[in-house]
Amino acid sequence: MRPIIGITTFVLKQPQKSYTAVSSNYSISITKAGGIPLLLPMIHDAAVLEGYLRVIDGLLITGGDEGVNPQLYGENPVKELDCICPERDECECHLFAQAVEQELPILGVCRGMQLMNVAAGGSLYQDIFTQLEDSLGHLPKQMPVDELYHKITLASGSRIQNIFDADQLMVNSFHHQAVKKIADTFKATATSQDMIVEAIEHLHHPFAVGIQWHPEDLTARHAHFLKLFEAFVEAAAAR
Repeated sequence: MRPIIGITTFVLKQPQKSYTAVSSNYSISITKAGGIPLLLPMIHDAAVLEGYLRVIDGLLITGGDEGVNPQLYGENPVKELDCICPERDECECHLFAQAVEQELPILGVCRGMQLMNVAAGGSLYQDIFTQLEDSLGHLPKQMPVDELYHKITLASGSRIQNIFDADQLMVNSFHHQAVKKIADTFKATATSQDMIVEAIEHLHHPFAVGIQWHPEDLTARHAHFLKLFEAFVEAAAAR
């Protein structure tokens, strides 16, 4: 049977109703990679979250427009931090912690990588453009999501280098927050030219990888990005 990959979601508020939502490109990429995508509604009930973890074989922590709450790493928000969702942080932190404990394969994308780092004890730049000197472009306003934007360097011998069989990649980019202090249980395995952390990997977990770009939006036009999802699904199938 294909492994079931749980995909975290957010609440999309509309005038009359609220919806459980996430980009369909996550589900499409997981399906192409051989997995069964299962959307996980944002529920604030530990018993329900534990139920999710009993059903899924891998956890995909998705990106989103909300920043990770800086209170989680002991800071107050800067004025450039437009929006946070503490309820989402709480839900995803719980899922991440339990997935680590159960050695469930984990993939974090953009905000998902940042959440993983914070949940493990790290911190973030709340706004790289005001807090990091000489930062380059990471949040192009008019770029299509499937367009390659800047280059990253992959650490020698890292899982992500082995997945892509490359030392450098061109990636898309849609973020203004980034990993600052790396949690003790993670290591940086990719960086951009301005030394923004573009990927992290857990030091002890069989497969817990975070990436700062959005590969789910690239798999249709740039097929080599499917390799990441295939490696993730393969790890989930091997449990």
